[in-house]
Amino acid sequence: MSISNPLPLALVPGNSFIHNVSPGPKMILVVGYVILAFSTQNIIILYSMAAIAFIFAIWAGILRTFLKGLLILLPIGSSLLALQILAPAVEKPWTAAAELGPVTLYIDGLYYGFVLLGRIFASLAIALVMLMTTHPSDMFTTFTKLRVPYTLNFMQAMTLQLIPVFQREVGIILSAQKSRGMKGSGFSAVLPSFIPVFVGAIERVQQLSISLESRGFGSTGHKTSYRKVKGKWSDTAIAVCSIVIMATLAVMSIMRGSWNLSDQITFSANFVLGLFLLVAGTFLTIVTITIAFMFRK
Repeated sequence: MSISNPLPLALVPGNSFIHNVSPGPKMILVVGYVILAFSTQNIIILYSMAAIAFIFAIWAGILRTFLKGLLILLPIGSSLLALQILAPAVEKPWTAAAELGPVTLYIDGLYYGFVLLGRIFASLAIALVMLMTTHPSDMFTTFTKLRVPYTLNFMQAMTLQLIPVFQREVGIILSAQKSRGMKGSGFSAVLPSFIPVFVGAIERVQQLSISLESRGFGSTGHKTSYRKVKGKWSDTAIAVCSIVIMATLAVMSIMRGSWNLSDQITFSANFVLGLFLLVAGTFLTIVTITIAFMFRK
């Protein structure tokens, strides 16, 4: 574990156009993504949304960290597709594609597996882009302007700001363990670091509470921030375009019965068999590596 490697949820410094867009339009885009993703079953739209998020990540220069954040989709996506092939979430009768010993593979649920994965993929991708290109204090200021309760606003801001702090502390503790001849990497090295990190978190919370009290956190007066968020004409244009495009696609999808393409897109038996072997092998490999990593000496 390296101290210099940022967590996927932390801000990645930069001066790209995406970084300079104010948090408001980004939040509108994320909300629009989630609404559209869960109102359509059109996999072309879903994976096009994910592709657009990838373009934003490349544009912002955060692709490497962005891909690290998407690694969580490997176990989720592989297990989801494998389960849909083994036990489709659709009404029977099911169409068998192949048999692997006592296991029967079915074609029917694969399309809906791609839909579920596409929804998660698109929503997670755009959320990561927003988190990695927006300063937490700027989000705090924007939520304040939107009349979000100050306590809730502070909680989300502190969560995002403390993530890299705790990561840095874990890295320091692992380096200290390594300098004393103990393991400095692996799951067995992380376990002993939990206690000092937990104690440090308690001390940090105590210091934070004293600091908040001294600054009148519970007062009813006007709240201010040292960072000022000013909207630009480009921010307004992005927000308007996002609302129009997302709302239009969502309405069209609802009018077309969720825009389901399962009757138009078919999968061959060989494709289903090959995909199942791929995703099942990926999931089992991840589980095996995780177990080996946990018990590595």
